[in-house]
Amino acid sequence: MVERGSTMRLVPKLTLAFLAGMSVILAGNAYFRVKRELSFFESDHVFAHQLISRTLGPAIAAVWRSEGREKALLLVEQANAESRLKIRWKAAENSVSPVAAADTSRATYTTAGALGGLNRSTFVPLVIDASTHGGLEVSESVASEQAYVRKTITDTVVTALLLGAVCTVLAIVLSVWFVGRPVESLAQKARRVGLGDFSSPVHLPGKDEFAELAREMNAMCDRLGQTLTQLRHADRLATVGKLASGLAHELGTPLNVISARAEMIASGETSGAETAEYSRIIVDACDRLAGIVRQLLEFARPRELRKAPQDVVSLARQTLQLLTPLAEKKKVSLTLAQDDLPIQLEVDAGQFQQVLTNLLMNAIQATPGEGEVDVTIAPERVEPPADVGGPAGEYIRVTVRDRGRGITAEQMQHIFEPFYTTKPVGEGTGLGLSVAYGIARDHGGWIGVASEPSKGSDFSVYLPGGARS
Repeated sequence: MVERGSTMRLVPKLTLAFLAGMSVILAGNAYFRVKRELSFFESDHVFAHQLISRTLGPAIAAVWRSEGREKALLLVEQANAESRLKIRWKAAENSVSPVAAADTSRATYTTAGALGGLNRSTFVPLVIDASTHGGLEVSESVASEQAYVRKTITDTVVTALLLGAVCTVLAIVLSVWFVGRPVESLAQKARRVGLGDFSSPVHLPGKDEFAELAREMNAMCDRLGQTLTQLRHADRLATVGKLASGLAHELGTPLNVISARAEMIASGETSGAETAEYSRIIVDACDRLAGIVRQLLEFARPRELRKAPQDVVSLARQTLQLLTPLAEKKKVSLTLAQDDLPIQLEVDAGQFQQVLTNLLMNAIQATPGEGEVDVTIAPERVEPPADVGGPAGEYIRVTVRDRGRGITAEQMQHIFEPFYTTKPVGEGTGLGLSVAYGIARDHGGWIGVASEPSKGSDFSVYLPGGARS
């Protein structure tokens, strides 16, 4: 089973990316808004300063010329007292002519205030006479602008936090719904495919990319399922070929009996009683031949998975009988270490026999010279391996044990891969164990392996359920 956290790692990434983009947009908007407002503030201040200077300047110049400097400066002080702005006379630092003073560009600059604040000042030159050079300096505190900047920053931060909280919730909900859940479903499907389960198609609503991917994955699984069925049938046919070579002797003996008795009957060498006895012998031999051929054809016939209650002990015994001629040819004895009490399982009889046949043939081929191969069937409570998943439960363990050359640790990592084989060219297709594992997974079980080089191997098929009758 796929852990939810493994497919939800994408959601925080999408959420962080969304928040990062939103933060950049908010910060950029705040920056340009503050910059624009500060420009408006400065323009308004300069305009107000210039308006005051143009209104007050001619009056000050006229008083200066008619009543003198003191009266003019007193007028400046009165204007300063009555205005919210700071107005003062500022003498020019350099001596210039009246014309030059009148043409001097109006300057705007920032100065330090009395209480440590900042003031924006505008200097407007006035033409008094040839010996007097200066102008009016109108100043205004920029505290309101600074307060506006602080308020804008605070509002932006608060807005960003609120939007961030709302967007985080929305991003998580939408990411889980539109991304997390589809990805989790697809990941679970991919895990099942990796374990050989091509059934249970994944259904995703809508017409987005995830739904299209789900449809393509389902179509791929259908094709893989058909290919797997063909591979299993090919493996069956390859096994039938090997079994046929081992059954040659089993078929030859009844045929010799039939031929000899038929010739004696045809030649008239037998009496009426002997003819009847020989006919019965011929019928028995034909029945034996038909039974062998029928069993071989039943094993080779392709079929879909059809589970039904079966006695796996009886199926194992039939499989050993089918393989005994081939084993005797290799001087290997097959033993079913099992009592006669049946064990019922929901299995496909043909596919169960195919699994057992593949394991037994591998064991026979792995046994050098004379040797023994044992089959044991027993109930066992076991916890499935991590790649299968699920809680501990009751299983039937079917173990095929040989005392052959064993399997190395490096080979153990690949034994269930299709077309992997350690046998010489022409002696194996590399499909036997892969097909057997796939059938075991189709039945809700798995195959475990315990092996040691030069000491033999144990292949155990675990199938769920089972009860003694």
